[in-house]
Amino acid sequence: MDVHIIATIKVYSFLVIKEVGDGLYRLILQRLVSIVGILLVVTIGTFVLIKLSPIDPVAMKFNLVGATPDPVLVAQLREQLGLNDPWWQQYVRWLGQIVRGDFGESILYSMPVITLLSGALPNTLGLVSLALVMGIVVTIPLGMLSAKYQDSWVDHGVRLLTFLALAIPSFWVGLLLLYLFGVKLQIVSVTNTNGFSAYILPAVTLALWLCGLYIRRLRNAILEISRRPFVQGARALGLPEWMVFTRYIFPHVGLMLLPMMGVTMGAMLGGSAVIETVFAIKGIGYMMVQGIMARDFVLMQGYIIWITLVFIIINIIIDALSYWLNPKRRAAIQGGSYE
Repeated sequence: MDVHIIATIKVYSFLVIKEVGDGLYRLILQRLVSIVGILLVVTIGTFVLIKLSPIDPVAMKFNLVGATPDPVLVAQLREQLGLNDPWWQQYVRWLGQIVRGDFGESILYSMPVITLLSGALPNTLGLVSLALVMGIVVTIPLGMLSAKYQDSWVDHGVRLLTFLALAIPSFWVGLLLLYLFGVKLQIVSVTNTNGFSAYILPAVTLALWLCGLYIRRLRNAILEISRRPFVQGARALGLPEWMVFTRYIFPHVGLMLLPMMGVTMGAMLGGSAVIETVFAIKGIGYMMVQGIMARDFVLMQGYIIWITLVFIIINIIIDALSYWLNPKRRAAIQGGSYE
């Protein structure tokens, strides 16, 4: 969804509840109004885009089973499903089903969409979680080295690696790793899609993108915090460098990067579709690709709503962590001055 639309919703929600109260309660109300607004925009946009498609979902159902669509039967089914009703009536009915947890039945799999996505979500979360752990393990030491040896060959080498990690497409990296470790070296099986070993290569592929995104930001954040007076004062007192970093630099760096984590997690969940397809991981991204290829509009709509909900939940968690870990923000919110 367009970032400008989300920003507009957040600004409007803040104006709506500005007179409600100050402090933490106002922040909670602002987030709730933002969530409702974002979900409405997503559902309306998804519904309109699907309705603008020239493909008839009823006729597509016949094509998937290899049957010739009978115009009379197609017309009867469209009438039974309410597809001949005005768009606004169809939207209200569809929105009511979503509120009740009914995302419809997949045209491709002939199963409830919520069953398909709930079964596939653990695979995607497992992949993203493993990639996140790998990315953190690599990002922190390389970011620290790049900052410590600023403008040296180490710094230039690390920055070059981050540039390559972001410049090379993930699907190409995945295919290269699959060919190298699966076909040539035969370290991993190219046909096994179950078990922990099946997640290693796709997690590495996703972690490379994460490292390219965060190493440079971590480096810049460390350098910025290191120039602040309280860090210079700690060094002037003769404190060991490891103590200066762990007690004064790293906590502030974490607070600087924490808000970005919500966007990154959402991007990883949404962007894992290509990697899941390359490695045949049956996650929600893989389901989405199959739904697009089969013109399964019901599955596509359900996927978009699910990704939006997961993205919102992740950002709420990140927002809560930022509130509890940042004393300045917590004091500002409780005092009613935070915006």
